[in-house]
Amino acid sequence: QSDVGYKIYTKAAKFEDVSDNVKDAIIKRGFVVDYTGELNKMLERTAADTGTVTSAGKKSPFKNAHFMQFCPAKLTHEAVNASPFGIANCPIAIFIFERDHEPGKVHVGYRMPVSSPSKLSKEINKRLAKTLNDIAAEATK
Repeated sequence: QSDVGYKIYTKAAKFEDVSDNVKDAIIKRGFVVDYTGELNKMLERTAADTGTVTSAGKKSPFKNAHFMQFCPAKLTHEAVNASPFGIANCPIAIFIFERDHEPGKVHVGYRMPVSSPSKLSKEINKRLAKTLNDIAAEATK
């Protein structure tokens, strides 16, 4: 899936357990979760105002969905020192979701870092992508 701009791992488990695994994997690496966005709650809260429902007539296609934002400080310093446009990759986020029609099948993923023509930035982005991949893989093993 990385060719479409994101990568996803899947695990049969409770959503809360996998979400805790993601948070633990982030913290274990010395990072701080700056924000947890409650995507599913936002979709449900705004469905009526936007006139948007799923093909099944629900407010959201998810049973649960959120994302955790964090910023790996060392990589961020390296990225913005290589190119000020490295700011495009901060903060980074891991998303976790469970579809309404597939309870117990939890998906964990991330967006690929924004590319750059800078050779140094490309190397930093590879390390950033590896960090994201390691967290998502660890959370779903």
